[in-house]
Amino acid sequence: MLRDTSTVSVLVVGGGINGAAIFRDLSLQGIDVLLVDKSDFSSGTSSSTSHMAHGGLRYLEYGDFRLVREALEERNRLLKTAPHYVVPLPTTIPIFKRFTGLFNAALRFFGIKIGNHNERGALLIKIGLMIYDFMARHTAIMSRHFFMSRKESLSQFPLLNPKIICTATYYDAFIITPERVCFEMICDTISNDEKSHAINYMSVCGASDENVFLQDELTNEIHVIKPTLVVNAAGPWIDEVNRAMEYNSKFVRGSKGSHIVIDHNELRDAIDDHEIFFENDDGRIVLICPFLDKILVGTSDLICDDYSSVFCTDEEIRYFIAMINKIFPTICVTDSHIVFTFSGVRPLLHSESEDTSKWTRDHSLHISTSSVNLKFPIITLAGGKWTTFRSFAAKVTDHVLESICMKRLFNTESLCIGGGKDYPIGSNEERSFLAKVQQDFGLDEVRSRVLYKRYGTKIVDIAVFLTNNGRWPDKSLEFHNDYTYAEIAYITKFESVVRLDDLILRRTMMAMMGELTTNLIVELCQIVGECLGWSDNTCSQEIDRTLSILAEQHRVQLS
Repeated sequence: MLRDTSTVSVLVVGGGINGAAIFRDLSLQGIDVLLVDKSDFSSGTSSSTSHMAHGGLRYLEYGDFRLVREALEERNRLLKTAPHYVVPLPTTIPIFKRFTGLFNAALRFFGIKIGNHNERGALLIKIGLMIYDFMARHTAIMSRHFFMSRKESLSQFPLLNPKIICTATYYDAFIITPERVCFEMICDTISNDEKSHAINYMSVCGASDENVFLQDELTNEIHVIKPTLVVNAAGPWIDEVNRAMEYNSKFVRGSKGSHIVIDHNELRDAIDDHEIFFENDDGRIVLICPFLDKILVGTSDLICDDYSSVFCTDEEIRYFIAMINKIFPTICVTDSHIVFTFSGVRPLLHSESEDTSKWTRDHSLHISTSSVNLKFPIITLAGGKWTTFRSFAAKVTDHVLESICMKRLFNTESLCIGGGKDYPIGSNEERSFLAKVQQDFGLDEVRSRVLYKRYGTKIVDIAVFLTNNGRWPDKSLEFHNDYTYAEIAYITKFESVVRLDDLILRRTMMAMMGELTTNLIVELCQIVGECLGWSDNTCSQEIDRTLSILAEQHRVQLS
């Protein structure tokens, strides 16, 4: 809990992926840091991504070579530092033309506005992939791209549109659960540094002189802190946070991206564990991606000026289904196959263009020096890609260190995240690791593999609680076979769960995988409620609130 008039060297506002990375990096340099978020950690843009760690192949057409190179290097680092959540993903592009798109790509490269869209052909895609591989060559840990003929392609993907002339396959990376990557960086930091703290459901409501006023979103209690410096990493809300601190800015503009999660065995088999990455008739790059035993489809790219309520619309769903039908014309996908939808707002650098595809995905820092009204500077993070969170945080940290005349003590380039630490390499090491866990904690092979897949090497910490907590048995829930009472209690007690939807939407994947029932939600609330000391009335309110969020924001209707 915060004390009134607490002093802190750096206040970081925003507990998404960038804020979490800055929190970690600054703490490693010996700086005391307070991280706050007005909602749950990673509840905004950071949890609404396409789940891709990638360089951004299409950004090459706009001349963003530095951004692509940086993102590719960071993608390759993530494969090593978070191997439990970030995995290689073969990505296949169906190609319908040979030479089209070259002229338009050249015009885009030189910033010349073009009219009608011209589909990218095989030659242009070949050039792009050669550059992509070349930029990743120094840190590459995956194979280079290759092309397959129409015959070879249809042999591997029999249900692919037969009108293709060939396909191209290259490698990017898939983020299984971006929310947990974010949270584990926060958890690592507070576990290793008693001077740094992270508080969710705490918003900035004002500032004056040397003070920042924080409001507890649950109790409305006001806390006053005195930071030496503020880092604003609030994503789409950075301008709103700045205004709360009497600093007017207009750094970002929102682009809405929606996705749907589909349960469809025929489509899942048809993509053969590949992401299908292609160009729709309107020029938008879209994806059909394996997502555990489901399929993730996205994304839209729509101007969004109202961040308060974003959800996947009927029109977007029709658009996604039409995309699937273009690439797999014999597969019938309907609304009934959709188990979950989600939407988020990309906080892109402000642009006056009405074409979101032209908005850069690059990032920038804006420094407001102390003024008459405020005695502390504000560093605002604008724009950026999920993939580049570490490098972006390093730039911010370097600026902070320079401003307070300190030298960097620790580099984060090879720092593992959470359950990626000491991660077994290869199947032999994995078997040995799991055998020891099974022996030390009495877990059977099936249970240990479920937990290892879910948490990586953090399974050891969890297993201690599962087998020695004295209250909650490691016994399957009545309404979900793969989670146990003890596991839910562990998450609640040790992973900053404050509200029921924190558990359901961000600490676990139950909602996204379409596994929820009303009975399960009630069962989960009973465990969370006991762990957090909720009254029966609070439990009832949390259940109703969660059901409302699922229905209104994710199109999940439970009776």
